[in-house]
This record gives sequence, C-alpha cells and structure tokens, in this order.
Amino acid sequence: MRALFLLLRLVVVAWAVVSALWLYSLTQRYKSSRACPYSWRWMLDNLPRRVVQPLRSTVDSFHIDRGKIVLELGPGPGYFSVEVARRVGPEGRLVCVDIQPEMIGALRRRLLREGVSNALPTVGDALALPLADCSVDCAFLVTVLGELPDRPKALAELRRVLKPGGILSIAETLPDPDYQFPDVVRDLCRASGFRLLEHHRCLLGFTMNFAADGGAPAP
Repeated sequence: MRALFLLLRLVVVAWAVVSALWLYSLTQRYKSSRACPYSWRWMLDNLPRRVVQPLRSTVDSFHIDRGKIVLELGPGPGYFSVEVARRVGPEGRLVCVDIQPEMIGALRRRLLREGVSNALPTVGDALALPLADCSVDCAFLVTVLGELPDRPKALAELRRVLKPGGILSIAETLPDPDYQFPDVVRDLCRASGFRLLEHHRCLLGFTMNFAADGGAPAP
C-alpha cells in the first residue's frame, strides 16, 4: 500500500512538472491562443490523467443519459468522447466542437477506430457555437473554461444552445495551467443565468453541474 501511494505521488508530481513546462511553452510559443496546441495533445490522454481524473467516474458526474443530445466543448483528441457517445446510445447524439481542425481530425480518427457512429466532430468557436438555439440536452467542458478568451460570452452561447432545464457540467483538475477555482466557476455561471445543482469534489479538482433555467441572466 505504501509503495502504491508513493507511486501515485510520483505520477502526480511528474504531471505537475510537465504541466509547468506546458504552460511555459504556451506563453512563449502560442501567445495568440490559449488553447492546448495540437503538438501537446498527449497531455490530454495519458496515465497521470487517468489516475487524477478517471474517465468513467468523471463522466458519471455529468449525468449523461441514453438518448440525449450532448455537446462536448473542447474535446481535444477525445479522452471523454468515446465513453460519452456510448452512454447516449445509438438514439442519442454527441456533438464535439473544437476550434482546432487538427484536434478534430485526431478525434475523427479515434471515433473511427472505436466504431463510434453517433458522434459529430465539428470545427467551431466557443464564442459562436455552430448550433441552433435550445438544441442540446446537456453540455460539458473539462479543463476548457480557463482557455476561453471571453468566458462570459462562451457561457452565454452555451446557455443559448441548451434546452430550458438542460444541464451544463464544468470540470476542472489540477495541475492544469488554466485551472479555474470553484468560486470563480460558480459566479461566472450564475451571472450567465445558470443555477448550481451539484458540486462534486475529486482528488485534485471538481465537477459542477448547473441548470439552464428560464428567464434573463442575473445582472
């Protein structure tokens, strides 16, 4: 047991070091965009992440149900996408929107390998989602909120495309360089007309679920 605990600590420390290097690289080489660059896609699906942010338990916290239309904002190469697509089943639909064509290309290849046919990878901007009003049952974004250049506008877009009563799930995990603290996420979502439903804490982060209630956003 002690050896396992030490191994887990080493894994987390190693991930923290790599994340620090990632942040430095972003600030030096990718000043025009805070999105994780395609060359760093391996940071989005690796052993440390599977320890710190387990796939199935994280998706469990999103309340993804069979037959639902789900939006995944910022899927990257698809760490969560295959699992979510399988949970909504053939009668449901997963719409994956990412601003980077290379990421969407990698996601398409992954979905093809896994035999997933009910997912729609789409190149798009979080500030102008390529979706109709009230067209999705739920939406989720994982370690993405802090990368968005205009978070209130992105949240307004998410509220626009969600059906009344739809659920928005936001997950954050350390040591992500753009980590958003719970109070920040709660206040941003509340100002955009979302109501907090649940706050799930995990090893190094959290998931918050919000309802897209009717009425105008709070001032």
